[in-house]
Amino acid sequence: MAFVEWSDDFKTGNRDIDHEHWGLFALVNDLSDKIEMGAADSSIAVTMEALVGYVEAHFEREEGIMREAGYPDLPTHIEAHRRLEGSVQFFKSYYEDTPEIFPYQEFLDFLKGWLTGHIMKEDMAYVPFLNDDGTDTK
Repeated sequence: MAFVEWSDDFKTGNRDIDHEHWGLFALVNDLSDKIEMGAADSSIAVTMEALVGYVEAHFEREEGIMREAGYPDLPTHIEAHRRLEGSVQFFKSYYEDTPEIFPYQEFLDFLKGWLTGHIMKEDMAYVPFLNDDGTDTK
């Protein structure tokens, strides 16, 4: 069973964003699986690095879509993204420095809470600014 389950409730209607959100779920589940199976530190580190890169690239694309759609609360949304990037980077550095005492469950719970909460609250707020086909309304 997946650590964090994807459902249609998380769909924004923008194909690219939804695909990337699904990818974030997949990475978090991959990380959870590796931790649960006791994978080597190097394998976990690769997944963490992929997660950090994916988050940064996704936020850049999502912010561009919101900018094009004329989303009025973009500065607040960007601020939330930067806070998350900082938190993920903190956990990644913590893991790199001391993998033997890394709080795996705390990190996974943080990712799950952020992922589901951010999509359902902050991301769904820009959905009305997209057309039915998921493009901006301009």
